[in-house]
Amino acid sequence: MFSDPLSVTFNGSLKSLPRIETWANRTVYRTADGEFQMSIWDSESPQNKQVAGKTTTNIELARRIPDPTPTNSFDDWRQISNAFRIGYSYDTSHASLGDLDLLRAALLALVDATFQGRLITGEK
Repeated sequence: MFSDPLSVTFNGSLKSLPRIETWANRTVYRTADGEFQMSIWDSESPQNKQVAGKTTTNIELARRIPDPTPTNSFDDWRQISNAFRIGYSYDTSHASLGDLDLLRAALLALVDATFQGRLITGEK
């Protein structure tokens, strides 16, 4: 389990995300104001793995944003959020940190502003 709280820098500002929830395969960290949330979870529980040694861990950072057109004047923060999610899939019997580092660097280099814009506009 990661340290508590986790810290993330967003737009030059450090955000502290204390752990608020822990389950067998999921941990959730959230800022005190609820604006930022980080979730870390395994998509397959150890009991239901289809392939021995295969693990998929997902990490998501989401930011709730104010709804510019609330239908209820008392609810300015409906569940509108932007999120970035990344999944790590690896075979625990053959996992190589060097290989995972190279794949991560290649993916992060690919997912630049142009690529992101193409995804948002619906290009697949």
